[in-house]
Amino acid sequence: MTTWDRLVGQERAVATLQRAAERPVHAYLLVGPRGSGVEDAARCFAAALVAPDDARAADLAWRGMHPDVVEFEPEGTGFRVNEDVRQRIIPEASRSPIEGARKVVVLFEADRLSANAAVSANALLKTLEEPPTRTVLLLVTAVPDDLPETVRSRCQRIDVAPRPAAAIRATLEAEGVDPDRAARAAARSGGQLGRARALAGPLAPARNAFVAAATGLDGRAGTAVAAADSIAEVCRATVTALEERHAEEAEALAAELDDAGYPERSRAAVVNRLTDRHKREHRAARRRALAEGIAALEDLYRDALAGAAHRDPEQPVLPLTPAAAAMALDACRTARESLARNPNEALLVERLLVHLPAARGGVSPLR
Repeated sequence: MTTWDRLVGQERAVATLQRAAERPVHAYLLVGPRGSGVEDAARCFAAALVAPDDARAADLAWRGMHPDVVEFEPEGTGFRVNEDVRQRIIPEASRSPIEGARKVVVLFEADRLSANAAVSANALLKTLEEPPTRTVLLLVTAVPDDLPETVRSRCQRIDVAPRPAAAIRATLEAEGVDPDRAARAAARSGGQLGRARALAGPLAPARNAFVAAATGLDGRAGTAVAAADSIAEVCRATVTALEERHAEEAEALAAELDDAGYPERSRAAVVNRLTDRHKREHRAARRRALAEGIAALEDLYRDALAGAAHRDPEQPVLPLTPAAAAMALDACRTARESLARNPNEALLVERLLVHLPAARGGVSPLR
């Protein structure tokens, strides 16, 4: 399997990226929904830019561990102009590559350069327009229109479309997922293979835990708190495999750096980047579990609102009035909006459950 083979169902985007890798320009804007494969496309493209004929280096780039492929992602609501753009991104773009002829700087969720009235975006303009000769910048976003035109005009745009459900289902089945589970995950995935894989695997318990909590609510505070504790335990379990993979990656990286004989300064920089990436992935995995749990509740309450004829056969039917179901959907929307603001995750779940209608012994939420 080549690096490009990982982009299942993205033949058009692959062809465009392969042509671009032969004669790259200074900056690209890769556009696609998160989970559509746009992140994978960015890493494949980065691998082709820094190591077109080196399988080892391409694998490192794919895993986000190559010293000449540096990834950035905002930790809060947006990229900070000083701490992120001026002190980290711009200096990194100016540094020479360590192994090959090029360096690639990747900005995930690039639209969040505009979170502070586009001050961060404006600070990056000169680097986007005139980066060092051997540096290529990749801006990755699901919402390109949130970026200023001054940024978009300095980048060559490449779109990564959502994958067809049939292609996602076929991929899951080829990976050993039960056909029925593969079909359900593909239907819910929104064209996102990564999300479909998670729905068929580690995120399924999180969805089930939220639904079980909602169906067990009885209007008492103790029930809601206990349910929130159960959800927290399930969400912690969903990241166990990720933590194990992170430990394996750190060990493998240490061995690879020893074998390659990197100088201490370069070694420390690569290790620090891996540590930072692991922290971001851990936080993102927890948030995905919560987001999928909220999505499962939204499915549950939409079924209650629409009636049994439109319900998901995998989920129970709640005996709620339309007003109660609508109120529950409002609570889910509020929780989803709060999730985007870096909240205390445990309190978010408790607050959500407190505002959901009782499924047993009444329909009024706690007040």
